[in-house]
Amino acid sequence: DGGREKLLERLGPEAADGIDEMLNLALDYDDQAPPSMTGFLTWLRAGERTIKRDMEQGRDEVRVLTVHGAKGLEAPIVFLPDTCSTGTARSSGLLAIDDVALPSGMSSLAVWPVKGASSLAPIAAAKAALKAREDEERNRLLYVALTRPRDRLYIAGAQPREKLAEGCWYDLIRQALDPHLIQVKRDDGSVVLQLTADQTVAPETRAGHLAPDGIAAPRPAWMTAPAPREAQPAIPMAPSRLAPYDFDDAGEPVAKPPEAETKVLRAEPASASPVAGGGDKFLRGTLTHALLEHLPSLPRESRPKAARAFLDRRGAALPAGVRRNIVDETIAILDHPTFGPLFSTASQAEVPIVAQLANPKGKGPPLKLNGQIDRLVEVDGEILIVDYKTNRVAPRETNQIAEAYLVQLAAYRLALLAIFPGKTVRAALLWTETPSLMEVPQSILEAYGSRLWELGTPKLDVVGLPS
Repeated sequence: DGGREKLLERLGPEAADGIDEMLNLALDYDDQAPPSMTGFLTWLRAGERTIKRDMEQGRDEVRVLTVHGAKGLEAPIVFLPDTCSTGTARSSGLLAIDDVALPSGMSSLAVWPVKGASSLAPIAAAKAALKAREDEERNRLLYVALTRPRDRLYIAGAQPREKLAEGCWYDLIRQALDPHLIQVKRDDGSVVLQLTADQTVAPETRAGHLAPDGIAAPRPAWMTAPAPREAQPAIPMAPSRLAPYDFDDAGEPVAKPPEAETKVLRAEPASASPVAGGGDKFLRGTLTHALLEHLPSLPRESRPKAARAFLDRRGAALPAGVRRNIVDETIAILDHPTFGPLFSTASQAEVPIVAQLANPKGKGPPLKLNGQIDRLVEVDGEILIVDYKTNRVAPRETNQIAEAYLVQLAAYRLALLAIFPGKTVRAALLWTETPSLMEVPQSILEAYGSRLWELGTPKLDVVGLPS
């Protein structure tokens, strides 16, 4: 959409390195993981990447950088255009006071200096310490600035109306170099101060990899040693896209036949709700999830009104009867005494989760999970995963739960076991229509968890498993 071009028009060609590297990283991540902003940011943090800009010799342009931005870079010719100004100790803002007696339990003190307070010894000492730190930092930056050029350095500045600022870079450089400077008159009649130095070290030559006698030098050992084995890339998988499932006319997941394993399977179930068909078949579940996420933070008496107002705006495509049914269903869940701990202030809603799990067999690529948990809560020191199932009839027994749901919960459980080592992690399904909470036994979760590496094989790409 022309975004890169607009950024370069606004920021200039200096921004190209950073923009291009970000695009490359985004494409690289897209090739190896499911789409997730949380996962992408976590991947960037873990990589500790550093973009080092190159001066790119031969380009017909002047590059303008701050001294901070020039760290680590070099150029044949460098100009320091403003060396006559300097910062001063701040007259306002918090000052750290060090050398005063503090009351018991107080570890530090900072004050706002007001007019006339500079005469107080602690304030004066704090300002002096601040100025010393600023001077030290400016001296470090001056060293960086002076060591950027390879061949020539121009030191310049705008003469202020009064005298030069005390301690400015121009004065510091002039005082240090004054015994070695000579006056040079230029063609326009102006005079500059100049310091030159002759070449004292022989220029580097590139004669090739030859020993002094002209015989080719022996190859280093690393050139003939086998390259180390590369680590196998992680298998990316979203817990809601794990197994080869399709859906029947009632919206229930069913296993695909074996011959379909190498195809791209797209799960698009027909909803059993009154809004089946068109673009609204997932709207009921989406709205129920949103209400269960946000209503618990409101006072109990205001929840029905807030839910109706929300559905009138976001669910206008649904019939009025369906909207009333969603409100009644959601309020019944939130008011149910059994579900109270699930929606307490100690719980979290719509929790994004990213985890990389080692293969339990000790070999093969790890599994990179990327998903979102409907509700996460700690109950009596144990972690409980709750996955909502909307517009579904709750089964009577655990063994009647669709396999796709069990695989999804098993993946979430493994991820949380890695994130919370030593904690017991439980998982349950909340059927909103009944409503009822059905916890999945640990033995079933462990059994399906051991199959994740098999189900996560890259030959399958199952998209869109609904809640």
